[in-house]
Amino acid sequence: MKQSTEASEVFEEFSKAKAEGRQPVCPYCQEPLEIGQFYSVYVGWTWNNKEKHYQQEEPDWDGDAPFCDTCETKDWDFTDNDLVV
Repeated sequence: MKQSTEASEVFEEFSKAKAEGRQPVCPYCQEPLEIGQFYSVYVGWTWNNKEKHYQQEEPDWDGDAPFCDTCETKDWDFTDNDLVV
């Protein structure tokens, strides 16, 4: 569950960290931010009648909100910036 910090606090910290050339800190717990994110993947296999075998479809990725590995606070703003590649 997202805590009550303003999104601007996340963006401000990321901007400041980028300007200073350092790792951002989590605005919720003030520890160096290590980002985690869980994904569930659905892979389907469909029958190809022409080739007479199953073929894998493109995976369907569904991601949960990214979170701070230290305090486990979820916040989409952690990955909505140019420091996350």
